[in-house]
Amino acid sequence: MKKEDNTEQLILKAAEEEFLEKGFVLAKTTEIARRAGVTHAMLHYYYRTKENLFEQVFRQKVQLVAKSLDTAFDEQLPFAQQLETLIQVHFEFIQANPRLPFFILNEIYLDEKRRKICIPILLPVLRRVLANLTKALDAAAERGEIRQVNPSNLLMSIFSLNVMAGIGQPVMQAILGLNCEEMVQFMAHRKEEIFETIWSRLRIVKS
Repeated sequence: MKKEDNTEQLILKAAEEEFLEKGFVLAKTTEIARRAGVTHAMLHYYYRTKENLFEQVFRQKVQLVAKSLDTAFDEQLPFAQQLETLIQVHFEFIQANPRLPFFILNEIYLDEKRRKICIPILLPVLRRVLANLTKALDAAAERGEIRQVNPSNLLMSIFSLNVMAGIGQPVMQAILGLNCEEMVQFMAHRKEEIFETIWSRLRIVKS
């Protein structure tokens, strides 16, 4: 990796930490530079403004989850396996980035300028995932594997169940009094439960 590329990645990583901890408004480019171990002038050289940094961090995160979600759809696999992979990769992404849902919702709902940055980045990804899911659902229904359902509602159900599991994890750990290892096991079971919940609504039970 070139030194310039490494410097950019250090700045982006530091910016991600600062934005997720404090939100856009309270995040400081001076603190981002300090975290990255670069001068403020160098940060400005690479990204010019805090808005540019925010956009790049957001785009990088969206592209990361998009790449993972794309792997779920394989026409050679039974639909149940595609569905399980879709739920799994999204669930694990939320687990690895538990503060991200709050951050995205906060920035989209509270500030029009950042909404105009976020929505154009999100839309192509969401539309592609929905199109892939719709195609897989139609093919599976035609093969008699599942009943017909609304793809948009299904995608919303998957995302909402996974996000709620992620953001509710600290509360559930406290309520149940679980240690870290026990919580890992609990979340693994929760991931399986989400798949079973979704799949039970889709599958056709043959008598």
